[in-house]
Amino acid sequence: MTNADDILKLSAIAKTFGDKVALKHVDLDVRRGEVHVICGENGAGKSTLMNILAGIHQPTSGTIDLNGKTVAIADPIEASRLGIGMVHQHFALVPSMTVAENVFLGRHIRKWGFFSDKAAMVARTRDLIARYCFGLDPEAVVGTLSVGQRQRVEILKALAFDAKLLILDEPTAVLTPPEVDELIEVIAGLRALGRTVLFITHKLREVKAVSDRVTVIRHGESISTHATGAVSEADIARDMVGRNVFLVGRGKNQAPRTFGAPVLKLNRVSMTNAAGRLLLDNISLDVCEGEIMGIAGVDGNGQTELSEAIAGLMDIQAGSIELRGRTITEASVPDRQRAGMGFVPEDRLDRGLSKTMSVAENLAASNYRRAHLKRGFYVDQDRIEAFAAEKIKEFDVRGAIPDTPVGTLSGGNMQKVVIARELNRDPDLLLVSQPTRGLDVGASEFIYARIMAAADRGRAVLLISSELSEIFALSDRIGVMYSGQLLRIIDRKDADEVTIGALMNGSLEAAA
Repeated sequence: MTNADDILKLSAIAKTFGDKVALKHVDLDVRRGEVHVICGENGAGKSTLMNILAGIHQPTSGTIDLNGKTVAIADPIEASRLGIGMVHQHFALVPSMTVAENVFLGRHIRKWGFFSDKAAMVARTRDLIARYCFGLDPEAVVGTLSVGQRQRVEILKALAFDAKLLILDEPTAVLTPPEVDELIEVIAGLRALGRTVLFITHKLREVKAVSDRVTVIRHGESISTHATGAVSEADIARDMVGRNVFLVGRGKNQAPRTFGAPVLKLNRVSMTNAAGRLLLDNISLDVCEGEIMGIAGVDGNGQTELSEAIAGLMDIQAGSIELRGRTITEASVPDRQRAGMGFVPEDRLDRGLSKTMSVAENLAASNYRRAHLKRGFYVDQDRIEAFAAEKIKEFDVRGAIPDTPVGTLSGGNMQKVVIARELNRDPDLLLVSQPTRGLDVGASEFIYARIMAAADRGRAVLLISSELSEIFALSDRIGVMYSGQLLRIIDRKDADEVTIGALMNGSLEAAA
């Protein structure tokens, strides 16, 4: 029976794709005017469920009640007509168009039934901005806006067509900490105006900060629904994974550590692109034995170029790179590996794996000697199979056997293959970029432990991550990149989110 306060009620929703069961049995009720968070591990079915509500997929079985009436959401147009709007993680905006033009993209207000009425669209957008206190200029070109402002444009696109139920899919994935705080204020404002928000996230701190209630989905089934104030982050994580999870890190308040000699040294490293634009600007840093150096920053500020310059995938135009006192500025990738470098790239498909090769072949690459995968000059296929089976089990690479083509795995499981291969080599320097991107809380716990164990063995770790919680949890020192520059390096004990967030936004005061 549907409660009068419910705007949405899902009953026994199931969805299959051929032989694959994406959703087994999901029950969900969402109350009018609340912020309701959906949590779950990767592959739990969150996105499938939201795509059903958005009209992208149709349920195999089960019923959807909206405003007390059973409905069939045939397509996104029908979802919009029913008052459901979805803001996807990857924005669908045209950078060269204005805010108003993007808000009404594909659904222009017409004058005389034929011509686009630009003035009317600007006026309507200005009214929406004022109503929701979004602080945007309707005539600003979207390409000039910050990421947080672009997200508000996406939300306006849904609100312009009177969405009563707004679905936000991983909305903080590309935001700086100040922008996350601004989004939380935006959501509070939407709630105050009677809008209902379904918020999809895997970040437990945000669950507590933003929601009235939280529903956990595990393996395609709804596990629990709680008032957010009545549960802890640990409770939510346990429901997500099915066991207790301990995302411990090195911690701000732990005893100071003593580090050994520098393993990696960068001296005034600069890089330009073909057009002469600076991608890296005079970067100098060192990472010592036993240390985890974290590099924070909003995606696109030079972190990718930094990691690939160190790994040997991109050339630098000035400066030098040393590994264990040896200059490797012009060394090849294999030479850097032999010198003691391990590399987990952020782009696992293009840089980290051969997707047409098997899991076993990808795991064996660069591990033939250390894992004893050869007999004399010959590759021992039985040893490779056994090695791969061991790593698949150790790293919980789901849906895989040694012969599985790695390109058929989910993104998170591909990441586990890369990390398993590199950690097995036990390199002197572990260069790891976005290590838990695409991983759920249980897998992240395991990876954190392995990264910390490498540092505890005296290895140097350079950790590049856009997840600030990850940087704070693991780092001994934190460097912040902005527009190709390393603005400042701060000891973890002296770092706080306000300072790091300001640096991520390019604050010169915080960099001083």
